[in-house]
Amino acid sequence: MVAFSFFSLGSNTPSASVSRLTSFFLASWICASLVLAEEISSFKSRPDLYPPVFTLDVQVRDKLSPGYIFLGPYEAENPGPYIYDNDGELVWSGWGGSGPGNAHGMHVCKYKGEDHLCFFQGNQQKGYCRGHGVIMDNRYRIVRSVQPGGGMASSDMHEFMPINDGKTALMTVYQQRQFDMTPWNIKTGVGWLMESIFQEVDVETDEVLFEWRSLDHVDPSMSYTWPDHTDTSGDGLDPHSPWDYFHINSIEKNKDGDYLISSRHTCAVYKISGKDGSIIWTLHGGNPSFKNINFSFSQQHDARWLSENSTHTLLSIYNNGYNGWNKTHEYSSGMIILIDHVDNTATQLHDYGPPGNDMISSSQGNMQVLPNGNIFMGWGNNAYVSEHDKDGNLLLWGYIAKEQVMNYRAQKFEWEGNPTDSPAMWTFSKAAEPNSPTTFYVSWNGATRVKAWRFYGAQNVTGPYTYINEVNKTGFETEYTDPNFYVWSRVEALDAYGKVLGKSRNKFTFVPSPELQSYCADESCGNAAGYGFPGDDDAQALVPPAGINTVPWVDPEHPYVWPELSDESYVHKVAEKYRDAYEYLIWAVPILGIVGVAIGGYFILRWHRRQHGLGRTKVHGSSEALYNGGTERALVERKALMKGSAFPWWHWRRWTQPKDESPHYFPLTERSRQSNEYI
Repeated sequence: MVAFSFFSLGSNTPSASVSRLTSFFLASWICASLVLAEEISSFKSRPDLYPPVFTLDVQVRDKLSPGYIFLGPYEAENPGPYIYDNDGELVWSGWGGSGPGNAHGMHVCKYKGEDHLCFFQGNQQKGYCRGHGVIMDNRYRIVRSVQPGGGMASSDMHEFMPINDGKTALMTVYQQRQFDMTPWNIKTGVGWLMESIFQEVDVETDEVLFEWRSLDHVDPSMSYTWPDHTDTSGDGLDPHSPWDYFHINSIEKNKDGDYLISSRHTCAVYKISGKDGSIIWTLHGGNPSFKNINFSFSQQHDARWLSENSTHTLLSIYNNGYNGWNKTHEYSSGMIILIDHVDNTATQLHDYGPPGNDMISSSQGNMQVLPNGNIFMGWGNNAYVSEHDKDGNLLLWGYIAKEQVMNYRAQKFEWEGNPTDSPAMWTFSKAAEPNSPTTFYVSWNGATRVKAWRFYGAQNVTGPYTYINEVNKTGFETEYTDPNFYVWSRVEALDAYGKVLGKSRNKFTFVPSPELQSYCADESCGNAAGYGFPGDDDAQALVPPAGINTVPWVDPEHPYVWPELSDESYVHKVAEKYRDAYEYLIWAVPILGIVGVAIGGYFILRWHRRQHGLGRTKVHGSSEALYNGGTERALVERKALMKGSAFPWWHWRRWTQPKDESPHYFPLTERSRQSNEYI
């Protein structure tokens, strides 16, 4: 939450007014940006989840491919892996549960013969990431973390793809290194360059089985993105801003053991020999192996083999056509390209664009050919997704944000999730009366097999629980209202055959207090706008008496009795008491101050008189000792006076000195000396 103070007390100068006005417009702009950026869902049964709303503008339901939509939004309020269905409903939120940082490229992969979720997880940098690969089973438990080897940087976001039944994995690595960049006018010190690396590693041991480095095969002079040229190019002056001349963003391996990679900054796709790492052929870029017949592309992502033989290669790419500075195309699109190895030509067969060819993405994006021939696409820094039939007709168009939020890849797979936790439920009734309806809110994060919910209710936590009803699952959170009141309830999740998949815990029904009821709807209570009631601008939190029972299910036999309501609410009455006490305090403080001053003056006057009297005693005692032979008597009188006045009036000894203490008597010789000391 962002808070702004638009007006400052005690400042009415013109400059202060301008400052306040500037703050107001700045706050308005930020708030508007946040609204545009992301709309957040909320759920009563899982208030801890805040997934982005997936809005569908186009949906041709009967022509969509089966499966779920896999997204990884970042630069968002809750970045992480998410799964949605074809209706835009949340299926699974991996925010928090999948670990910290961003999650990129989530897809279904095989690991030890079973379907798993695989994705990169890590921290975002400028145009790349630092992190590791994650393999998660269908119960949403992380079963493997995969790292690159070779004494270099951690893995990068652009590719983490387990292959060979999860025995090995393809990974990208971005490693900065020192480089002589004199040709690029860095002449007074060492230059810094980002080298693109990919590895195939053993998933169980992280042993490097194959490694390819861009500097060994592609000279930096082939780059179309120069130092200090774009927001992600880097300037090459230090290791924190190395020049990213190559920018690898996808890897794939064929059955022959060769690799297909895409380089954004050289605007080329390369086939790499799995034997020695040499480049077999290059599509597009500064040194192409083929003549392009009817197309070009730039800043592309996600090159994938569709089929391959000795004479032809069919592949797909996502063409950005723009990097934020240089624009080569009017819109981004998915391309299917046929390479003829006999004629050494490349021809575009299909182009899949956005609605009205009216969107261009400066970074990220992907194209996926689905098993039924449909095309599924993610639009990168524009957090949109689309599905097309093979002829290019738009079947689905949706987004999770229109501004700011980005999504590296969007993909679609069939998936079965069986979470380890239990269904979540929250229940509400406006009053604790037999005929007061009870509303149930139930969900189960990540469970894909649930088709219906079966509800039970009871008047005590121990039961007996009676059957209430069975309703079909709708969306992520199902809402159901029963006409009767139940103090306790629970729910069972059912699959398509009526089999129980899981049970919730016993839940106590939320019933608002009498004072709160008037602000609640029949099915739920919304969030309070602030403390107190409307119009109580200065209302603050109150502190009820300690030890009362405000948790009704802890001791239901002795609930807290809420104050009776009248024309003036309990809160207003308490506030009035505080105001009365404050008014009394205003009068009491000065009165107490006057009394304190009077008492202080009295003691000061008394101390002064004692000091004055003691001075007279000194004079009289000395004279009497010297001239009248009354030394002994004078000393005794002086000692008696000194007992109470030797210390200030506020000193504890002054008031604890015993009054009946006998005077000291000295030998005759000492008496004369002591008498002289006091003269």
